[in-house]
Amino acid sequence: MGKVRTFNIQDIPQVIDLNIRLFPGSSGLSREKQEFLFAEVCFRNPWYHPDISSLVYEENDGRVTGFLCVVPRHFSFNGQTITVAVGQHIMVDRTALASLQIFKKFLDGPQDLSITDMAIDLAKPIWGRFGGTTIYTHSIYWRRVLRPLSFASSFLKKEKSILHSFININPLWTTLDSIVNRIPSEMLHFKLPNVISEELSTNEFLQNLHHFDKDKKLFPVYTADSLNWLFTRLTQEGRFGVFQKTLVRDTDNKILGWYLYNLKPKGRSEVLQIIARKDSINTILDHLFYNAWKKGSIELCGRLDPQFTKEFGNKYSLFMPGRNWMLAHSKHPELINALHTNEAHHTRLEGDLWFL
Repeated sequence: MGKVRTFNIQDIPQVIDLNIRLFPGSSGLSREKQEFLFAEVCFRNPWYHPDISSLVYEENDGRVTGFLCVVPRHFSFNGQTITVAVGQHIMVDRTALASLQIFKKFLDGPQDLSITDMAIDLAKPIWGRFGGTTIYTHSIYWRRVLRPLSFASSFLKKEKSILHSFININPLWTTLDSIVNRIPSEMLHFKLPNVISEELSTNEFLQNLHHFDKDKKLFPVYTADSLNWLFTRLTQEGRFGVFQKTLVRDTDNKILGWYLYNLKPKGRSEVLQIIARKDSINTILDHLFYNAWKKGSIELCGRLDPQFTKEFGNKYSLFMPGRNWMLAHSKHPELINALHTNEAHHTRLEGDLWFL
């Protein structure tokens, strides 16, 4: 019978072995790179707290056969600073009992709120067993196809359709998509709005975020150090695309909002955060869609902010409930209620960024 304990820096070599064994795609990263990432994310993140740490499952003979990365974050709730623990990258090379014990240890921690926002179906009953709940309003993803013919070809390839072997002529689809995108239809044609755009700076983010979430009871608290750490990690992480952060102003130089996403030309680009007001969201979406289309992305995908459901629908986005689940646990029901009732500002930037 093994035990769950705090992850120590000396455990990293065994955790890397576990990572390579359970996630073969990670073998594309050198051991040196993985060692850096585990140390950086688990021990050198700007919110590090020894009492809210990552966890391992250790067998009686000392072998590490389970791991959960835990990253604390600082939030404000009704004017009080609280700690939110984000669980991510669960790995268990043993029985389901080890998973149960890891999650129980995690949820019993001193944090005010525990969250995971990239959970698969199997995780839901485990969290439910310990009093956790599914936040359905934050478990809906949107998808916007930018190049329909290239998207269809990519979809057929992924599904291993026999049709793909006959129509897999990428230059042809690229050419046809460029023609389709000229059709004067809002669904097919992307037009750059009359605005001013620039790279979002740390200062602009920190000075303006609360202007957009001031009606929320629960919202993240960033400092220059914590935000720079996040932006550095996202910029240096190359596996998921080229990190883009764009601030949008109107012609009077008023800030309308911004967006953050990982650009993947000829692929799916993942959106991490969209900040806007009701009166500016359409302009922000138009700029995002044009930017990603112009830079060669086939489609965009992001987690839906429930307050903008109508706007995304009007922009011909597809909705995907349960692509991943947001699960939450807290001894304070008012925190869970804030998530359920859309009184919380929580984007993918505050969740599982899959650095590992």
